[in-house]
Amino acid sequence: MPDGPHWAASIAAPLAYHPRVRALLLAALLGSAFPALAVAQDGDWDDVPEEEEHDDEGRPNRFFLTAWGGAGIDAGGNGSSGSRLGGEAGYSFSTLDLSIAGYGYRHLPDATREWTPVVLARISQRFETHRGLDAAITFGVGSAKRDGWKAWFQVGLGARLELGPMFLAGELTFEQEDQLGLMGGLGARF
Repeated sequence: MPDGPHWAASIAAPLAYHPRVRALLLAALLGSAFPALAVAQDGDWDDVPEEEEHDDEGRPNRFFLTAWGGAGIDAGGNGSSGSRLGGEAGYSFSTLDLSIAGYGYRHLPDATREWTPVVLARISQRFETHRGLDAAITFGVGSAKRDGWKAWFQVGLGARLELGPMFLAGELTFEQEDQLGLMGGLGARF
């Protein structure tokens, strides 16, 4: 067994992340906590839930399209980052969304091209707050084409602000190979 002060310090030292990763994680956690605190302190829990948005013929708006943009950070230690763009099309049940998403990840580590295509089938469980703000947890499975197609997995925490038939969305994703994504989206329901 090694001895000396350096050995003990190496065990007690936490995993070092790039300062930008720590700052972004802290901002995301604080940003998601403030709306939750505001809703929890409102105290008016007897509100009747809002009715679903309906089209001109009275049918509920179930299909949605979302345009996504944001940044991806390699949380594995080298601190590289790149932009992400994509789109998502899906169908909403009462609190569950099923969708197909396609993204372009720029500067993905070990990729042979500048933009790496990623295709995912996603399932999201939404939690309604009755204030027009939904929280969601999302699981995605699909593949990314680096030098060849490779399996790709994603877990995301998000929020969606309903604005009539339109909505604003934000998502923090934890992905394969220590990828951390911060995405914002604009969507429409029809």
